[in-house]
Amino acid sequence: MTTEWTVVAAAEQFTLDVRNAGELTFTVSNPGVAPDTVVFDVAPGEGTQRSWFTVTEPQRVVPGQGSVSFLVRLAVPPGTPPRRYDMTGFAYSANTAPEESSRSSGRVTYEVRAVAAPKRTPWPWIAAAAALVLVVSAVVVFLVARDDEPPPPARVVTVEAETLVSGARVESPSNSRATVVVQPNCCEVSWSQDAQLFFLGQAINDRVTVTMELPAEATWQFSAVLTTSFDYANTVFLIDGRQVGDPFLGFTPKVQVTDWVDVGRVRLGPGPHEITLVAIGKTQSTNRYFAGIDMLRFTEVTPDDQR
Repeated sequence: MTTEWTVVAAAEQFTLDVRNAGELTFTVSNPGVAPDTVVFDVAPGEGTQRSWFTVTEPQRVVPGQGSVSFLVRLAVPPGTPPRRYDMTGFAYSANTAPEESSRSSGRVTYEVRAVAAPKRTPWPWIAAAAALVLVVSAVVVFLVARDDEPPPPARVVTVEAETLVSGARVESPSNSRATVVVQPNCCEVSWSQDAQLFFLGQAINDRVTVTMELPAEATWQFSAVLTTSFDYANTVFLIDGRQVGDPFLGFTPKVQVTDWVDVGRVRLGPGPHEITLVAIGKTQSTNRYFAGIDMLRFTEVTPDDQR
């Protein structure tokens, strides 16, 4: 019997850095009751090459009613014309021909930006540049040596996730009955302020979105205190629609609360920002895609921390 795989991308587009490189998670699910070995691959769009993409562990066993996640890394070669490109992920059973069991994700896009080549410094200006470096160095030494006031502390914005439930938005592309509630202490676990945001996802790609306000433009370290359990899903965070950090594996045999998990760094301006938690799969046999968030935090990354 042919496995009717489902393939879902964590986001509708890759987020590329200044080198036109990025990564995205794809989740492949086995809706049948029998385990099967899946092969995941990438179909590049027009004007692109398969060699731009790397798939981590492209062949895996997927249990019945289970899911696995594949990390796809994209590195666009220098000189590629700047414009929007696309690709799709697809999966098929290892013991069949790809055309017999192949299933594809939706189209995923990415925007390639022009990368300026470094400018060569004309030789007559080398001496002047060297002199300027000496002057700047002297100024820096002087400033460092001065007994100045210490720099202001990094700004930190922390919220109890359960306080965001009243304004949360739940979305389910499969029209499941996903919902979000405030859950008080239970299951021999105590959360900060005795409650957590409890997301009752029912299918892959179910998601919940909350809003946090930031005071200024900066590079921020985004962190969270999360919950794991026997019926919790693998999840990713999106900030303003773009994935930040790697997938978080939600399964543990019993309910547990993590320490602070550093999800990723992101440059954000002042004002409200949407934080979205997306269920992308699971590692256990259950029809639930639950998730829990105790606290969320943005910590300003100072220049010293960025070195």
